[in-house]
Amino acid sequence: MGHVSLEEVIPRETLGRIIDAWRARGATYVECRAELRRTLTIEIQDGTVRRIVYGESCGVAIRVLLNRRFHFRALSADALSVDAALRARPLPAKAWIEEVELADVPSVRDRVAVEEREPLLEVPVEEKLKLVRSAHERARGRYVKAVSTRYVEFVVEKLMVTSEGSEIWMRIPYALLRHEVTASREGRINASRDVYGVIGGFELLREDEILRMSDEVRERAVEGAVARRCPPGKHRVVLDGDLNHLLAHEALGHAAEADSLRLGSILREKLGKRIASSVVNIVDDGRFELNGIKGFGWIPYDDEAVPTERTVIIERGVLRCYMTNRETAHALGLKPTGNARAQDWMSAPIVRMRNTFIEPASKDVAMSKEELLQELRNGLLLKRARGGQVDDVRGVFTFGVQEAWLVRNGEPVERLASTSISGNILVVLKRIEAVSREFDPPQRAAGFCGKFNQLVPVGVTGPWILVREITVGG
Repeated sequence: MGHVSLEEVIPRETLGRIIDAWRARGATYVECRAELRRTLTIEIQDGTVRRIVYGESCGVAIRVLLNRRFHFRALSADALSVDAALRARPLPAKAWIEEVELADVPSVRDRVAVEEREPLLEVPVEEKLKLVRSAHERARGRYVKAVSTRYVEFVVEKLMVTSEGSEIWMRIPYALLRHEVTASREGRINASRDVYGVIGGFELLREDEILRMSDEVRERAVEGAVARRCPPGKHRVVLDGDLNHLLAHEALGHAAEADSLRLGSILREKLGKRIASSVVNIVDDGRFELNGIKGFGWIPYDDEAVPTERTVIIERGVLRCYMTNRETAHALGLKPTGNARAQDWMSAPIVRMRNTFIEPASKDVAMSKEELLQELRNGLLLKRARGGQVDDVRGVFTFGVQEAWLVRNGEPVERLASTSISGNILVVLKRIEAVSREFDPPQRAAGFCGKFNQLVPVGVTGPWILVREITVGG
């Protein structure tokens, strides 16, 4: 298909005919979501280019509300026809929603294209490979035993048309570079990883910042290999923006997705109740930007053509809302928050997060990072997450931490080995004493979230947070 547009491959009129045909059969709601996705992957391992792979995918997701039950069909562009679209099959019914109804939303007509001064699809692969090679080589060095670097870009074009009159066209380009570095020193091994991801053109992949990130991930791996063990136990800590996001997204956020309530979420029946420190807000923002950089979960409209928003889940410590799609919003008597997202045209939308973080409840309680360390005085500064486990029903979590620092008199004085943090999220949220006003750079916390076998881009980082007590190591 070359660089033809989505609307040339799947005309708007075709989607209109599908909607008309389903309405003639009695459907009360019809949604057609066409998508054209172009991808490039470059992988380099220990100095050798392992893969350069292009990809292209195009098709339509058709979702229909018929007899108060959703039906779904995904068709590739080659197989698209009205007759094929009419063969949609019922989606599995949700036990807690016997008959599907949708919360009302206004119809919207809009076109959104993210600005690219250097469009990703027009930059030669040789130039991209040069950047990836430079970053890869910078991450190698003395004591480094293995480096894996992966560059991924995907340019997504969507056209959503509904029977309610909404018509949304969007074009969003994504690019991400990720390092995995393993170091061996004095018989000890340590691994570190880092990422740089943006929404926009190739000009946002700042080589100086990417090379600085490469230096940092190499140094973190090497220094961590010989660092003294982080003392296990209960500690007063400052957590950086990456760990902030992990707490907000993994430990709390999934429990605040409205479709999780049927599974026994820890937040069930807690609306209007205080569940966190009064200095804390927790936000999921579909349009988060910082200094011109969009959070990696930035989307102006969700996959039900609902405008996204800044959703305040917790305000001054009180649970104010859940994240919803139109189905769960109606079932729970809440407003739609624009959190319906699908991995691609082959998937039906489900409730998903976007850019999720803990922030200060107001400007007057916010501190600078330096003030936060002075307030900590003696404790630990923990930075850079490395995955973990969460039980959404009980609210317990364990997360890996790549970088730990011993803090004395408000100053980091000694690098410590990688460690972990664990606890119950509702206990930890009540122990937050302060939040910084500055966010860590969102491009350093780009990633993907998996749920029900669907991956979607998410971000961001967040401000630093001071926690009175949390379990470290063990």
